[in-house]
Amino acid sequence: MGRWIGVAAAAVLLVAHGAALACQAAGAPVLDEDFKNPDVGWGKPDAIASYSGDGLVLRPPVNGSAWRWDSDFSLARADWCVDVRNPANLPPSAKQKAIGDVGVWFWDIDPQNFYTATISLDGTAAVDRLVKGVWREVVAPTRSAAIKTGAGATNEVEIVTQGDAAQFFVNGSEVASFHGAAPPGGGPPGVYGESGKRVVTWVFPRARLY
Repeated sequence: MGRWIGVAAAAVLLVAHGAALACQAAGAPVLDEDFKNPDVGWGKPDAIASYSGDGLVLRPPVNGSAWRWDSDFSLARADWCVDVRNPANLPPSAKQKAIGDVGVWFWDIDPQNFYTATISLDGTAAVDRLVKGVWREVVAPTRSAAIKTGAGATNEVEIVTQGDAAQFFVNGSEVASFHGAAPPGGGPPGVYGESGKRVVTWVFPRARLY
């Protein structure tokens, strides 16, 4: 899976391996964001990331990536569950290189060191880590029938963390369990998207943190 580096658009226990329901953590979320009146931690809108009645709108540059995070919260031990809508207009073959990946951004140290858990509209999901500006594969692209690849479809991308351990879910279906290098305090929760040969508009209607 190809990766691009772009510019930043400036608690539950781990469940057992197997079936899980996304965003079904006990109790109310500490953050339930629809971006109509976004938490100030998300930052001000700009040319890359903006807010609308439909949600957070992310427009990564051509052959690049972009991300936005909420600096008011952390992922030390958390369930970060994000809805993302596929573009309304897709090319005839929605390959990763044509569209780019989209998902959640987490375990951030700085703009050159962080993790992403993403889906591709070719029906695969992956976890990657940016280390000093170089992409490293954590979980290889894995085909998942849970991914909705149609134009305008909404996918639920979820990462559950506890210390250096994490589980990755798409639409309630577990894709992978893995260990990484979480920063002290877990780092803020964020969203991530890519564009291929043309600018892609990703819309995140809702994000919940438990």
